[in-house]
Amino acid sequence: MNSAHSFRSWSLTAWIGFATLLAGMFFSRPASAYAWMIRHDYAACGACHADPSGGGLLTPYGTALGDLALRTQYKHSEEPGKSAGFLWGAWQPPEALLLGGAFRAMSILTKVGDGATTASLIPMQADLRAQLRLGGFRASGSVGVVNSEGSGAAIAGSLISREHWLAYGSEDDSLLVRAGRITLPFGIRSIEHTLFVRNATRTDLNDTQQHGVALFFSRGQFRAELMGILGNYQFSPDAYRERGYSAYAELLAAARTALGVSSLVTHAARDISFQSANTRQAHGVFLRSAPVRPLVLLAEADLLVDSPSGARTRVGSATMLQADLEPVQGLHLITTSETLSHGASGVSFGGWLGLAWFFLPHIDARVDVMERSLSLGNSRIPVSAYMFQLHTYL
Repeated sequence: MNSAHSFRSWSLTAWIGFATLLAGMFFSRPASAYAWMIRHDYAACGACHADPSGGGLLTPYGTALGDLALRTQYKHSEEPGKSAGFLWGAWQPPEALLLGGAFRAMSILTKVGDGATTASLIPMQADLRAQLRLGGFRASGSVGVVNSEGSGAAIAGSLISREHWLAYGSEDDSLLVRAGRITLPFGIRSIEHTLFVRNATRTDLNDTQQHGVALFFSRGQFRAELMGILGNYQFSPDAYRERGYSAYAELLAAARTALGVSSLVTHAARDISFQSANTRQAHGVFLRSAPVRPLVLLAEADLLVDSPSGARTRVGSATMLQADLEPVQGLHLITTSETLSHGASGVSFGGWLGLAWFFLPHIDARVDVMERSLSLGNSRIPVSAYMFQLHTYL
């Protein structure tokens, strides 16, 4: 391959990657997961979530904890925990049935390069969730709507299902085998799914879930999950479906400090970015730590490897460092820095400043300012976004 052809291939890949980043950034629809709960001595996620690796449907314990530990407690407010539970505690479903739902809307101002600033109001999430549990057997799923077609979670038109799976597990939840459409076990789960580490590894909570079989295991201070990926059967044609594995392992190494490793290898006959056969790899480490209870540090670094057919192997990386400070219960000051590199395309940088407030039972609001400098070889494109989100869950 001559240098001119190589440069054109890298440039095309960079532009495709750039377009993918923008699409993910401006038309995303998140679920909820708060890795910073480790400040409350909750390193594992299975007590609060139906998914043992975190995110999505809450258990009764999870909704109660949200009312007691997440939201601001006012001097003359009602007794903490009174509004916990499904529908703010108005109805208690049978013990075998978990019900939940979430709605999130975002108002966003964006500016890309020298272009004009645009304003959008986006319904990011409108999902209902349920799980039936009979002994060790579980059936779990979600259904929702989005404001545009083309989601990787689409069932038909604007109707989506992010997750649906059948499972069998031990009575103490230390072992769970699942089959269905499952969030990939990799890295830190967070609602900021447009972060470089989530976008580049394709392991967010939005619509990158895959069909397959997963095994979750936990014992003492250790937890891990391994998933055999069969592809996303809500996306076609079959050539675009990735097959392989994804896994993580995490150890609570000290009080309020957890260390983890992740690994992913998939192959697609036609990769969505390269439009050719590609074997994709991501291998990384991550950290969740609360050195003092008001402050949580989240960090992740991933090695990215692409081996597209007919082109050179591309090696890159994605990193993230986030600090979450909670000066008073329910109020979070958040700063995030991130980097992304893809071989000859250079290094992209990003920075976030955010404020989140869990101000009422089951309701929170968030404001973010994001600045990115995206590298496209010899040029850079600045991207600015100013976002306001309002979120409520059942």
